Amino acid sequence: MKSTGKDYDTSYEEKELILVVEDSEYLNDYISKNLQKNNFDVIQCFSEKEAYRELSKNYFSLVILDLNLEEKSSGMNILHSIRLHSRMMPVIILSSIQDDRTKIRGFNEGCDDYVTKPFSLAVLSRRVETLLKRGTDLKRKSKDSDEIVVDGLIVKPSSYEVILDGKKVELTLKEFKILTKLCSTPGRVFTRDSLLDDLWGMDYAGDTRTVDS
Repeated sequence: MKSTGKDYDTSYEEKELILVVEDSEYLNDYISKNLQKNNFDVIQCFSEKEAYRELSKNYFSLVILDLNLEEKSSGMNILHSIRLHSRMMPVIILSSIQDDRTKIRGFNEGCDDYVTKPFSLAVLSRRVETLLKRGTDLKRKSKDSDEIVVDGLIVKPSSYEVILDGKKVELTLKEFKILTKLCSTPGRVFTRDSLLDDLWGMDYAGDTRTVDS
């Protein structure tokens, strides 16, 4: 694993952070250096194991994902895991596999784009920009309407309302604050301690079992 730019932990940065999962060091460097030139921060992974570790620690604005990784690992497994936790994080598959069956499977698993090798770096960069702009537009729309929208879930911070699949959900104030925090950065993994520190304060001595439920 390589980090191009700052060292990252679970802190969210406004600058776009992109994960590149590609087992070819030459190709991974080639893509990552171009992204860095375009003012993105990049974390490079070369295996499925490294990708899972970084996805558990960081919020990514976008993932570029190779399918054929070393040791017979499959990028499809990573894509499936991403979609179990976030339907919002953009994923571009970058693969030498060009048959329609694999492409369809990739889209069924939830990828946003599928780019075949060999590829044009200029075209890949434009596709990255297009997906990031789409995400920015969705965030701006939610902000303008004072709503946080994640799939069928709508959170309204100003009125403390939560709507799931068209039905209003009743929550306690603490539950609402936890949900709002989680939905504000979909795809990011929060530890129990970080939620306690942010929502209850480090010196809080009361019951914090709400986080566990």
